[in-house]
Amino acid sequence: MGAVAVFVCALFNVGAAASMVLSNVIVHFEPGAPARQDIDIQNSGEEPLYVEIKPHQVFDAGSPNEHRELIRDPRSAGLLVTPNRLVIAPGARKRLRVVNLKPNDTSERVYRIAVTPVVGELNANQSGLKVLIGYEVLVLAQPQTPQPELFAQRIGQSLHFENRGNTNVLLREGHQCEQDAQPLDQCEPLASKRLYPGNRWQVALPYDRPAQFQLGIGTQHQTRVYK
Repeated sequence: MGAVAVFVCALFNVGAAASMVLSNVIVHFEPGAPARQDIDIQNSGEEPLYVEIKPHQVFDAGSPNEHRELIRDPRSAGLLVTPNRLVIAPGARKRLRVVNLKPNDTSERVYRIAVTPVVGELNANQSGLKVLIGYEVLVLAQPQTPQPELFAQRIGQSLHFENRGNTNVLLREGHQCEQDAQPLDQCEPLASKRLYPGNRWQVALPYDRPAQFQLGIGTQHQTRVYK
């Protein structure tokens, strides 16, 4: 689904490692909802946590031409993320603010915010291994008038999807059962995928039977069966 990416850096340092926990890794901006959301970043470790925040705008999301650009002008990009650096004491938490500057935009916008711990002061008298783990926050800003349209076609034992709407659709918790009334934990799980406008996706099916997915559009979810 691409909501979280983990960066691991191995560095020689000393002491207990800082541990970073985020309250949310997916931010949805929907029409009529507040244009500001906050993410709490907690340091559950035993030493100070130094964090760098870098927001990127994603273009042609989900396509072979997908690329990212570091946001240097928040007004032009339509997203403000503040602050860009944090120092969090052991056991404390601080807030990262995310603001949608274009709530009335006609097109959906996609962003990735890299939240990465960086090395603090080193103690030259000792040595050890420190592992730093960072996250990517996915930010989805829906258009002013979302028009979801997911086209699906069953061809033999495969499902073909195409997002013909103007907002992303998340296909998750897919499964296919070999028999009627079969417990879900005994059915075959199917891959998950977020389809952005214009994206296509094909999933192979193990059986010649109906398949079921949970569809997520913004913060709304529904179950869809494909026969």
